[in-house]
Amino acid sequence: MNRTRLLLVALVAWIGVFLLTVAWVLATPIGNGPDESNHFAKAAATVRGQWTGVPTGAQGITTVHVPRAVTDPQGAVPCAARDAAKSATCMPPFSTAAGDVEVPTGVGDYFPGYYLLVGWPTLLLDGAHGYLAVRLVSALVTSALAAVVVLVGAALRYRHALPAWAAVAVTPMTVYVGALVNPSSVEIAGCAALAAVTWLVLHDGEGRRLRWWLTLLVVCGVVAGSMRTASPLMVVVVVLGVLLTDVPRAVQLLRRRSVLTALGAAVVLLVPAVLWSAFVAGPAGYIPSSPERYGFVEGTLRTLALTPKWGEQMVGLFGWFDTTLPAWVVTAWAMGIGLVVLAGLAVRRRALPGTVFLIAATVLVPAVLQGIGAAEYGIIWQGRYGLPLLVATLLVVGLAADRDVFRARALRPLVVVVPVLAAVGQVVAFAVVLRRYAVGVSAPFASVFGAEAWHPFGGTVLAFVLLLVGLALAGGALAVSTSASPGSVALRSAVLRIDPDQPDGRRGARTHRRPGTPA
Repeated sequence: MNRTRLLLVALVAWIGVFLLTVAWVLATPIGNGPDESNHFAKAAATVRGQWTGVPTGAQGITTVHVPRAVTDPQGAVPCAARDAAKSATCMPPFSTAAGDVEVPTGVGDYFPGYYLLVGWPTLLLDGAHGYLAVRLVSALVTSALAAVVVLVGAALRYRHALPAWAAVAVTPMTVYVGALVNPSSVEIAGCAALAAVTWLVLHDGEGRRLRWWLTLLVVCGVVAGSMRTASPLMVVVVVLGVLLTDVPRAVQLLRRRSVLTALGAAVVLLVPAVLWSAFVAGPAGYIPSSPERYGFVEGTLRTLALTPKWGEQMVGLFGWFDTTLPAWVVTAWAMGIGLVVLAGLAVRRRALPGTVFLIAATVLVPAVLQGIGAAEYGIIWQGRYGLPLLVATLLVVGLAADRDVFRARALRPLVVVVPVLAAVGQVVAFAVVLRRYAVGVSAPFASVFGAEAWHPFGGTVLAFVLLLVGLALAGGALAVSTSASPGSVALRSAVLRIDPDQPDGRRGARTHRRPGTPA
């Protein structure tokens, strides 16, 4: 696939994911995302020059100074929170009064990168329009990073089932978080993009305008690593996990000047975020969850014991932990994740260290991070914090299984069946959450179209149309990306030769340029 077609596929994917995310932007009432009002206040303050909050007497709470007209009138907790039977019709309107107010927030000392990126619409728009505009800007960045995964799929020159792995990795909770004012949205998509680009550079990057891909790798890594306090660690884990899927090849790459230059640039550009986390955000602390406190070992073990809970939350637990998915959706998604993990454990010896490392890290990193803070804050971990690792892990493990576990004929049904089933799950999740906010979770679904229901901006029908069109475009772009890759079978026979030192010819193939092909 030539560069023009690659960019066209990526553009269609970007539009599709953006429309899918916009549907959630509209269908989620103002402030009803977890801690969203805190992040919105931080964004409005950051673009006005207040990069840190003013300490208060409460642990983890600071205040920021923002115009009253861009302040969520519900405060930190929305009126419909924690009661799934209560609709969002209780929301008060934004104030139109002039003047500034002090707003408490639990994220006042977070690194300002994300908030500078998305908060600028509050300088132009007040009230709900400003809030939605910030969501849309965040969704635009998130969807662009997600499109990078599709771009990589189209660029890979061997048969793969990336659409299936992406369909499993992108859980309903992943899409939901992507629609909120929350740095986790960009962190998740950034880690997914980073994993995909690193995979391409390692396994299929020879003679492929390597410097261009390395530049994209640096951008994805720096953006993903600058979002939250733990983001730099997530980036390191993802890159290391991919490199471990082919250590000999990774060693060869790390001897190249262009690769070392890219890694050095990424490290330098991440220094501000790392220093901020170490000297500003970390010492500022977090909001405690409960009176219970634990030592490192007990906190780590308790967090490990709660792994099934975090898993359910990563599939879908919406709002203020008050809206759950039907059990069959959660079970089906858990089965899909389990099958990918089992396939990752069945890969051949060369790729096994990477897949085992990433699978283990997805479980152990949350436990260790929580264990470190359990003595001061209690158990404050939430499943969505682990999505950057889960999504990246499933993509990498799936790509490794493509080469070592599945036969070529088995990939075709995977590419069709899994995305279709996942799309059904996405629609069900959207309908469940929309009904919860429109009329309450126990009301008949047909009542979401009634006059007494809460309606998304632009209407309920528009939200569903955007959802379906977005799914179709994103799915179509993924399908094109994988159909283009087998088209390179002829290219493989002309451009690749089998490395006799490798136990598996496909996995050990080295790429060689044809005469006249640019490097």
